[in-house]
Amino acid sequence: MDRKQLRAEIVNWVQIVLGILLCTAAYNMFIIPNEIAPGGFTGIAQLINHVTGLPVGMLTLALNVPLFALSARSLGLKFGARSLFASVGLSILIDVLPLPSVIPIDTTERLLLASVFGGVVAGAGFGLIIRGNATTGGTDMLAKLVSSRVHALSIGMIMFAVDGMVIVASAFVFDVVSALFALICTFFMSEVIDFLVDGLNSARAYFIISGQSELIAQRVMSEMERGITGLDGRGMYSGQDRQVLLCVISRTESPQLRAIVSDCDPTAFIIATNVHEVLGEGFRPIYGR
Repeated sequence: MDRKQLRAEIVNWVQIVLGILLCTAAYNMFIIPNEIAPGGFTGIAQLINHVTGLPVGMLTLALNVPLFALSARSLGLKFGARSLFASVGLSILIDVLPLPSVIPIDTTERLLLASVFGGVVAGAGFGLIIRGNATTGGTDMLAKLVSSRVHALSIGMIMFAVDGMVIVASAFVFDVVSALFALICTFFMSEVIDFLVDGLNSARAYFIISGQSELIAQRVMSEMERGITGLDGRGMYSGQDRQVLLCVISRTESPQLRAIVSDCDPTAFIIATNVHEVLGEGFRPIYGR
């Protein structure tokens, strides 16, 4: 590993650690004490905790362990190690870090503040973890696993279904008001993640010009399970024919794609453009009029 790669890896780990701390603060100070379950495995753990009294962090980790075991082969060594650290670290800190509830339950206005600030702080934390080329597991990893086996179901569809069921269930476990505030918290969390990871757009199109096009394409298809298209191109200065790779991916996959290209060819030329609407496999389905 050269100095540039080492610096990039250090930045990844710093972002992951900061992200874990922010997520822990959001859950322990705003979300959990106010009985707001904004989807995800942590939301499921909150519901189980309310019924059984078992620690939220331990329950979240118990839900994630089998998921990591099933997905280990597709994650890759570095991404898998960072993600496992993020998942375990967040689960442990939620249970052991003594952070007081900032906004106790008593009025609707205070619940609104808790859902907004909880969503913003947690979104910032998850955004930093994603920027650090990692994930905490949860519904995004579950969605990728299910979608790889049931191709009719898109990743977005599965994530929406799981998070939606958690929020609906919270209306029965807590109350309807908590479920409504969970929707507000989820909205702010998603918006902040989008802003930190990839601006305000949910997808990006990448044009990649490299002498290692075949290797990059193979790794993107095998490691990210994303399609990639080779376009015939020619450098007008050099006169050499080259393949230009085109790949459209979700916001959370951008750091992983850049890491693959950098690893295969540090001299590659990349053009990234915002995509405002993506229809087809892996994204939103195409509906006729």
